[in-house]
This record gives sequence, structure tokens and C-alpha cells, in this order.
Amino acid sequence: MKYLLLLLFQTIIVSAQAQNKNDSTAIIQLLKMDYATMGNFDIQAHLANCTKDYLLIENGEVWDLKKETEWYRANAHKLITRTDSFTIRTIKVFNNLAYAVYHLISNITENNVLKIKTWNESVIFRKEQGMWKIALIHSTPLPQ
Repeated sequence: MKYLLLLLFQTIIVSAQAQNKNDSTAIIQLLKMDYATMGNFDIQAHLANCTKDYLLIENGEVWDLKKETEWYRANAHKLITRTDSFTIRTIKVFNNLAYAVYHLISNITENNVLKIKTWNESVIFRKEQGMWKIALIHSTPLPQ
């Protein structure tokens, strides 16, 4: 009986670790997909990636989805090329909530001018109807 309980406990631990790995992979994919929306100003894809109460904290300002939608639409005419590189520092998953901390480097080319921007960011994710969504991004730009 003692060995059966031990085996059951180990099975539960292994299963939980596998789920955390799957969740971490899904979260990283979501981050990459969402940042791609900034390269082509695809507001509909961005909205699909976010919770209804999503917030962005950027440069000391707090933006809701309405403000961010205005930014996407105001910049939609721009022709840019953007590539993003993420160095994930940590991802922690707690049931239907998760957070990630990462370093972001963005190479943004507009009018043949390359700008390299870097940030340290943290994101809170919430699983809704089985899908991870972005609830909050806190972005801290680093000096160039």
C-alpha cells in the first residue's frame, strides 16, 4: 500500500511537470505571436491574444486596450520590418495564472533606418477557456 501511494504521488508530480512545460511552451509561442502583431500593426490578432481587462505599462503610462488600439491604428500606415529576440529569465505557472520575465531586443527598420531597442519586461497571463491570454505587460526600456 505504501508503495502504491508513493507511485501515485510520483505520477502526479511527473504529470504536473509535463503540464507546466506545455504551458511554458504555449506562453512563449503566445509572446512571439503577439509581438509579431506590432510588426504588421494587426490589431485584431493582438486583441485575440489579450484578456478583456488587459493593461500595458510602458514608459510610465498605463494603457488599456482602447489606447493601444488607437496606437495600432495611428501607426498602421508605417512600413516597418521588426524582428524580436527574447531571453526568457523565468516562467512560473500557477493553475490558470502565469507570469514571465524576459529581456527583449527589437530590431526595427523603418525608411531604411535600423533602430535597436531593448527592454526588460514582465507579463501576467491568464488561461481563459483553455487558452493562455496576456493580461498585463510591464515594459521597462533600457538605455540605448
